[in-house]
Order: sequence, then C-alpha cells, then structure tokens
Amino acid sequence: MTRLSLEPLDDRLAAGKTTLTSRELREELGISPSAASNLLARWRRAGLVDRVARGRYAIRQIGLLGTRASSEDVALAVAALVAGRAHRIAYHSALDFHGLLTRPVRTVQIASPHRFTSAAISGRPLEVVFERADTIGLGIEDAGYGAVVSNLERTLLDAAARPDLVGGYFPLAEALTGSDVDATRLLALAEQLSAGPALRRIGSLADRLELAGLAGELKPLAPLRWDLDLDPGLRESSGAFRDSLWRIRWPVDPRAVAQEVAQ
Repeated sequence: MTRLSLEPLDDRLAAGKTTLTSRELREELGISPSAASNLLARWRRAGLVDRVARGRYAIRQIGLLGTRASSEDVALAVAALVAGRAHRIAYHSALDFHGLLTRPVRTVQIASPHRFTSAAISGRPLEVVFERADTIGLGIEDAGYGAVVSNLERTLLDAAARPDLVGGYFPLAEALTGSDVDATRLLALAEQLSAGPALRRIGSLADRLELAGLAGELKPLAPLRWDLDLDPGLRESSGAFRDSLWRIRWPVDPRAVAQEVAQ
C-alpha cells in the first residue's frame, strides 16, 4: 500500500476523527464510488479500518490493528454507527464497560430515540432499545471516540428496570455486589428517571444481600401499593420469598442468591 493511500486515514486521526464513511471518502478524495470501495476494501484487508455498519467504518488505533472494533472497543464501533445521533451504550454493554460482567456477551446494546437498520456492528449482533429523547442523556459519561455510555448509577437502574435485557436478576445482583455505587447519587437519578420499580428491585437486593454502602440506605420513591417481581421472566419456585419492606417477590430464597454471588 502506498503512502498516498494512507494519507486520508492519517489526516483524520490527526484531526481527532476515528470514524469514516464511504461518502466522506469519495468527497474528500474526489473519487468514484467504485474507487472508494476498492480503497476501503484494501484498508480492511490490511486491518486499518473495520466496517461497523453499511457505509460506516472505524479507523483502527495503534495497538488494535487487525482486531475487530467492537471486540476491542465498543465505543469506537458505536461512534461510527451513530454518527453523532443521540444514543447511550447501555444494558449488557454498559455493565461490561464498567467491568461488572462476569460472563462475556456478544450482543452490543445501545439505547437511542433513533432507528438503526443495522442488525450487526463490527461482526457482532446489535440490539437497539428505543428510548425517549428526554431521558436518553440522563446519567451518562463519555466513553471515548464521540460515544457516550450509561454511568454506573444509570447502568444499575437500567438493569433493574429491564432484567430481561441483561439476563435476569442474577447479573444485576453480581453487578451490585461488585460495584462501588453511591446511594445518594443512585436515589437522585432514580427520582429524575421516575425509576421507582427499578429502585425497589435494587433496594431489595441490597438489603437482603447485605451490600455494604447500600443496605439500609435506600428508600422507595413513593408509597408502595402493589407487589413487584424481582425478575418478571421467572416463575416463583418452591423457595420463593416475599420482601415485605420493598414488596418484592423473589423467585428463590435470598440466602441462596447470597451464597452464589459470594462464590
């Protein structure tokens, strides 16, 4: 590959840009669609760019050459996909970002008020969870490359609100056990999001698993008028338990969960 053929990548990286579209390449170099396609194909074979969606590419960083963008850095691949549109790396992918997953998950999950036609991102399944524009930016932090991710508090509240998207109640229990979340910040964000049910699940887990810093520190956002399942996807087993304080129905005995989390 000639020096000239690398200049567009060098220029974009020097400008702090880590993504590229085929249209941008055509316009910047003044070349035909077929010429741009050929050049991008050569870059892909050399491991210099990674196709994350149709017409969108992530420029590989030094040290990541030859690897898939989403396998090494979800933020890089997501930034190329969303191209500045409102989004949030969320659910399983946010748990992974914060180092709270104990089992690898291939699917990349983002929340966004926009629709995306791609079913995969950098060779991995993509799941886009629709969210209103007025809440998409609450509880976020910079993930790098122009992508944003749920902060720790939002990650835990999302997992508690939608256990079905993170594999059930147990990954949430593990995440709470392994995190250093601040109870005051968690309560404040839960109130902003009107995330009462999510907070109830977290409160019950924190109290019954006796999690330091959380147990006894949380309170419901409003008076409780009905029972709520800890994991709506599971039927109550013979060891089911009802937490009368939070009015949460557990599918198993909390002592069994505490023992499994501690292993």
